[in-house]
Amino acid sequence: MRITIVGAGLVGTHLAKYLSGEQMDIFIIDKDPSKLAILDSEYNLMAIEGDGTAFSTLRKAELERCELFIAVTDVAERNIVICGIAKSMGAKMTVARVDRQDYIEPRNQKVLNTMGVDKAIFPEYLLAQGIIESLKHSWTRNWYEFNNGAMIMVGLRLAADAPIAGKCLRELSSGERFFHIVAIRRNFQTLIPNGNCVLQPDDILYVTTTTARQQELATITGKKPFDIKRVLIAGGDKIVEMTLNIAPKSFRFTVIESDISRAQELIQKCPNCDVIVGEASEFDVMEEAGIGKADAFVALTDTSEGNILACLTAHDMGIRKTVAHVERQHFLNMAEAFRIGAVVNKQMLMANAMFQLMIDSGSLSSKCLALPDAEMVRLEIRHGSKITATPVKDLKIPDEVTFAGMIRNGQSELVTGQTLLQAGDHLLVVCLQGGLQKAKKLFN
Repeated sequence: MRITIVGAGLVGTHLAKYLSGEQMDIFIIDKDPSKLAILDSEYNLMAIEGDGTAFSTLRKAELERCELFIAVTDVAERNIVICGIAKSMGAKMTVARVDRQDYIEPRNQKVLNTMGVDKAIFPEYLLAQGIIESLKHSWTRNWYEFNNGAMIMVGLRLAADAPIAGKCLRELSSGERFFHIVAIRRNFQTLIPNGNCVLQPDDILYVTTTTARQQELATITGKKPFDIKRVLIAGGDKIVEMTLNIAPKSFRFTVIESDISRAQELIQKCPNCDVIVGEASEFDVMEEAGIGKADAFVALTDTSEGNILACLTAHDMGIRKTVAHVERQHFLNMAEAFRIGAVVNKQMLMANAMFQLMIDSGSLSSKCLALPDAEMVRLEIRHGSKITATPVKDLKIPDEVTFAGMIRNGQSELVTGQTLLQAGDHLLVVCLQGGLQKAKKLFN
């Protein structure tokens, strides 16, 4: 598959990282040679220096062979123009990063289509959706749904008093299998666990199960789901505004905003919230905002480190659920170490949205989810595949690969050692970085 990305900022760089892989040709275009030099040295891609609106620059990417064209510069209107040019030059699918909600409204999609934009993606809107999902599922760090919600994968931190803490995975497989631990984050590394792996308190587990068994999963991992009603938010930018506008009416919001004019604007645009003027880092401001009665705290200020510190303060003041917007990649490990309840990151949300877009369009049938240092792929078992000839326990599955679950005849199931795979099954496979090619060889 041939993919062209225009814009080597934070979003473009991480899209290049997550979309790159075996059997993909990635081109990235930017005016800044220093950004391209870094990308060229770290990733398997072709860097093109130049203006993304220039025909001569775009011709270097051979757009007549481009299956996916993504414009993610900082200017929405520029991205729309670039996509229009790319479409006219032969790009099969075009995606533009936008910065206003009206661009993504269904009623305006036809207008964008006539301009050469097949899909508009608004990263800040994705962040707002991610925040609401975090608040809906109080006991998890991450929540992903598959097969129309019939199967879920959750990320959670293993509690010290959890029934499965300190146990070997082999012990857990002797009983009924209603969950599967597909990956573990430990000491800032992602592991694919085997039967000899001992679960340790504070491990961040990625676990698949069916939606019907989520309460049982919460119990064995030491989690106590609770309803979130009162939410305190630090920051008042457009992400906050969108979060307030798309949130269920069951949530009651109080926003702490340091800028008086922005606070007044929020009061007018979002009458369903209370607004306190002040700094979220100050204890008296937090108390005035009602920190003692809040169920959750969301930090959406301009800096990643500020959001992490604000969440730590909220946690020390008794808040059970904290959510931090962490933009810079090097702060993600810090947030993980400091027990932030959930972290939302624009680059990863964009990558996951792009995977889903390609799957829906038929342009991509495998990669569907970006995880820390790993990825989930969806692979279909073809007729005649050797993988159907023996039970899963007898397959030579690489250490970097595990089967998270499968979809057979529209039904979601976990995969056990006794499972005999069939042609037509769709397997959800988690691979460490570099393991995708090994997984595909196993299927072939």
